[in-house]
Amino acid sequence: MSKLLGNTGIFLLKAFGLAPFWFMYFLADVSYLLGYYIIGYRKKIILTNLRNSFPEKTKEEIQQISKAFYHHLSDLFFETIKGFQISEQALNQRVHYKNPEVINELYHQGKSVALLSGHYANWEWTMGFPKFIMHQSNAIYRPIQNKQFNEYMKKVRARFGAFLIPASTSLRTMLEFEKSGLLTVTYYLTDQTALYDTKYWMMFMNQETPIFPGPEKVASRFKQAVVFMDIQKVRRGYYEVEFTKLFDDASQTKEFEVTKAHTQFLEDIIRKRPEHWLWSHKRWKHKRPAHIALQ
Repeated sequence: MSKLLGNTGIFLLKAFGLAPFWFMYFLADVSYLLGYYIIGYRKKIILTNLRNSFPEKTKEEIQQISKAFYHHLSDLFFETIKGFQISEQALNQRVHYKNPEVINELYHQGKSVALLSGHYANWEWTMGFPKFIMHQSNAIYRPIQNKQFNEYMKKVRARFGAFLIPASTSLRTMLEFEKSGLLTVTYYLTDQTALYDTKYWMMFMNQETPIFPGPEKVASRFKQAVVFMDIQKVRRGYYEVEFTKLFDDASQTKEFEVTKAHTQFLEDIIRKRPEHWLWSHKRWKHKRPAHIALQ
């Protein structure tokens, strides 16, 4: 049964992925109308997250942001499906990398890179990024339980040059890369929900938030440069990516310094155009334990 479900899901994704963009966006418009006006998909979570993050905004302003978010979320859903079959040429036309030289200059300096970003705009379409840099591009992933679907997703995400590393073996694999002298860029989405007992708690979007500590720890361990990848939605179906170097060598920073910097950088991006962040996620489901200080 598991194999049948996996193969059926793969067939449907391939079929939808072959549809023209105009049809995908037609479906996105229908999905928006259903999700916002009829189903109310996670509306309570979205509105609560927005109100807590922007207490200074009026009820009307919060409603406006939530409506724009539903529009974007519908686009993102169908763009992700389209991305499973999108050609390299079409992807390059729709995602523009403004300054990949920021990464390539670090390659010439002999530095590996921790590349940080968030669930903002369309992070899925950055799978074409490895074609624009000189480093080996690593993506750490957690295997999906269904084997057929897991292998399909690995193939999709690696087809433009990314090297996929299971989370369970990521540290050992990166140690092997270091020993061999291979220069790498390792991509992290830093706004994943951290374990509630992590000691990395900060104010993020006006709320006490546990922050995923992995990027700082790994970057410091391997003396990596730290770069933030800012993805902006230019218009429907088109994105622009800009790289900002935060640190030349994470091992030369104080504890929490990298985490504070990339968290604040992401917050600044969200506050400028909040409708493009993933507000439907239960980001603040944990409370900070009393014995852990707020950084």
